[in-house]
Amino acid sequence: MIDQAILDRSNAAKRLLNNPDFQLIAAAIEADILANFRAVKIGDTETLANVHALSHGFKLLNDRMSKYIESASVAAKMEEISDE
Repeated sequence: MIDQAILDRSNAAKRLLNNPDFQLIAAAIEADILANFRAVKIGDTETLANVHALSHGFKLLNDRMSKYIESASVAAKMEEISDE
């Protein structure tokens, strides 16, 4: 049987990613990050590093949710294989 914590995280990630409010906010955050990047003056390495950190953090959030969903899929496939 698949670990319930894996299923819970996967289901929570799916709900969040499919939530229209989250999608709206995520799109706004991405747009803000891009606007901040475009506004960085050439040579302003400190601001560029800060914008990069924001972008990286947002990417990590999305990557983690994808990982939770994928982990449940892999666990389900492994269980299916072991049942055969």
